[in-house]
Amino acid sequence: MVPDGAMGMSGEGLRIAGLSRLAQVSIPTIKFYLRSGLLHAGQRTGPNQMRYDESHVRRLRVVRALIDRGGLSVAAVAELVGRNGDRSVPDVLTTISRGTPPDATEEARAKWRDRIDEVLARDGRSVAGDNAAATELAGVLAGLELAGHAPDDALLEAYLRAGATVAAAEADQAGGAGGTDECAERLLVSIVLGTVALTAARRLGHDLMTENG
Repeated sequence: MVPDGAMGMSGEGLRIAGLSRLAQVSIPTIKFYLRSGLLHAGQRTGPNQMRYDESHVRRLRVVRALIDRGGLSVAAVAELVGRNGDRSVPDVLTTISRGTPPDATEEARAKWRDRIDEVLARDGRSVAGDNAAATELAGVLAGLELAGHAPDDALLEAYLRAGATVAAAEADQAGGAGGTDECAERLLVSIVLGTVALTAARRLGHDLMTENG
């Protein structure tokens, strides 16, 4: 008989101890994730027996990545992974958003919202007036202005073009991110951890400019 935890994902699957070893997540944590809705239930094989499969291993790795590397709370991850198969990208982005700076006035946000529309229009692009991401970006830009570091048009264009380029590449890698739960899950992880990656990449860019003149 193949020891539990060493078997593949075909056949009878894994008991919780094997799932714990394979996913490298402790049994108490797995049980907590089950209670919290972060992990779907396994297949019941007896009064106190459950079996788990590849989808549980993948979900555990996603949850750990979102919490440990993405910095999301358990509640935020539960909301995301619990419905990720039927959520649009804007829905996901709204859920993981940190929110706009509270000190920015509505007038300042409106001004920057208009600036965003102006810059987008130069490339023949536009976005709905109630777009949540554009509203959030306007709030961030208003906060930068309040701190004395308002971006000029060149920097604002760089932000928008970088965002569009990365979003397109993420969607391509996720296979369109709309056909299956797995595709949506890939995009979810890419969006959350991609924010961390972009911060590191920007720091690397500044280091490269300093070290290479």
